[in-house]
Parts: sequence; C-alpha cells; structure tokens
Amino acid sequence: MKRFSSDYYLYYLINISLVIIILFPIYWTIISSLKTPPELISKQQTFYPHTITFEYYERILTYGFKDVDESENVTLEDGLLSAGNIFIAFKNSFIVTIGTIILSLIVSTLGGYAFTFYKFKFKEYFFIFLLLPILIPSISLIIPIYILLKNLNLLDTYTALIFLHSMSMVPLGIFMMRNAFSSIPKSLREVAILEGSNDFKILLTVLMPLAIPGILTVTVFAMYVSWNDFILAFLFISSEDMKMLNVALKHIATGANQWEMKWGDLTAGSVVSFIPLIIFYAFLQQYFVRGITGGAVKE
Repeated sequence: MKRFSSDYYLYYLINISLVIIILFPIYWTIISSLKTPPELISKQQTFYPHTITFEYYERILTYGFKDVDESENVTLEDGLLSAGNIFIAFKNSFIVTIGTIILSLIVSTLGGYAFTFYKFKFKEYFFIFLLLPILIPSISLIIPIYILLKNLNLLDTYTALIFLHSMSMVPLGIFMMRNAFSSIPKSLREVAILEGSNDFKILLTVLMPLAIPGILTVTVFAMYVSWNDFILAFLFISSEDMKMLNVALKHIATGANQWEMKWGDLTAGSVVSFIPLIIFYAFLQQYFVRGITGGAVKE
C-alpha cells in the first residue's frame, strides 16, 4: 500500500471508524456513571459530565453492608461478611472464573493434543461433531440442565457453574489448542519420543511452552464466558451468599422494584464489571492475537 494513496486513507478511515464504534459505548457508560441523576436523565445529553459524582459507585461498594449503629458493636468485618455484599459477589465470581479457566485449559489442552498428534478412525468426523454444539443456543438447554443439576444436588454451587462454563468452552478451546499444536513442528515430539519421554512429559515440557499463545487465548475466552455470565448464575444460584457479581449488580440497578431501572447504578456496575476484563486482556493482547491466528502456518 503506497503512503498517501487513496487506499492508504481508506484503510485508516475504516480503522479509525471501527475504533470509535467500539470505544464509544464504553466511553458513554463511563461518563454516564459519573453524571448526577438530573443530568443523567435529562433530554439534552452531553458528551461529558458537568458535575462529577461518585454516588453510584458508593452505592455499589456499600451494597449489602449491615447498618452500623453506634449503639451496637458491629465492625467493618461484620459488614464485609453480610449476605449479598458486593465483595462476596466479587469473590464468588472470581472463584467460578478461576475454576472455569483451570478446567477449560485441562480439557482443551488434552483434547487439542489428541486431535493433533494421535491417529484414529474418523478423527476428522469426531472433530466436526465436537464443534457442532457451538451451533446450539444454550438457552434451549436450560430446562434439561436444571433437571440434571437438581438430580445431582448441584444447584446453588460453584461446581455447577464451573462445569457448565467449562463445557461451553470445550468446542472452541479444543479448536484453538489444536491450531496451536498444529503450528509446532511434529519433529520436536518425535525427537522427545526417541529420547524415551511419555506423552504427559512431552506435553508438559515440550509442547505447552511453545503453545503459550493458544493457552492464553483459551484463558481469555474462558474468563470472558465465566465472568460475563448472567443467565446461568441467575437461574441456578438462589442463595444470597452465593450470588454472582452480575446478578448482584442487576439487583442494585433494579432495587426492590423489578420494573424500575436505576441507570446510574447500572452504568457504574457495568464499569465495575468490565474493568477486570479490560485489565486482563490488556496484558495478554499480544498472545491473544497470536493464539487466534495460530495454525495458519504449519510445518
């Protein structure tokens, strides 16, 4: 592409337009969370807050705290441990997300290794069959999943959400890890076999260090799927002390009236929710791009 040619300007025009389209909703959410209630619901909206307020964030961070009365011996620790507290919701979502990442990586890595290096009948058909669940809307499986979890006594547990999120990641995770392993020369595995290494040692010491971009890409997707979930956490978790972050933010935004929407609380909750994702992705961006394109060049 020649510099200052028509294609050059068109290229940057399209990319700048895409950046604006992607970043504008994030920008609007942030400034809306900093506006005062009258300014937020005003018919004449502005692109910046005239008066900055943090009352929505204060309401979110103090959600679920016990009312502290000077006449009672209630400490800050008591407030932190109160049911439905936002920090408890953060902890619950964090536990489920970490569990989902670990289980997804284990299943995806082993599956990707098998589909890359093992030879067995109908391998390609099995791989295609494995990818088919991506086409099935998860909402259509809610009722049978609920019955299954109820029969297994897994309702209202971390295990249920970790298992469901991980299983939804299996098709995409194995696909990405297969691409990651396919980009590694097969001669490295063959040399390790000649030296007497078993499959587990080869996978752990030879292949996984070279497949780091694919592993981190699966990690990013697993975190996104788990941390961003609302439907499963809303349907399968009922107790207050097991409430996930997005469900807690929904309760803050609606309050006691399910037909009321507190837009300030909603935007502030959205900012609180997506900050961990943005930070996580910012550190892993270079590996994420390499993992997505992994397998494009093979031996």
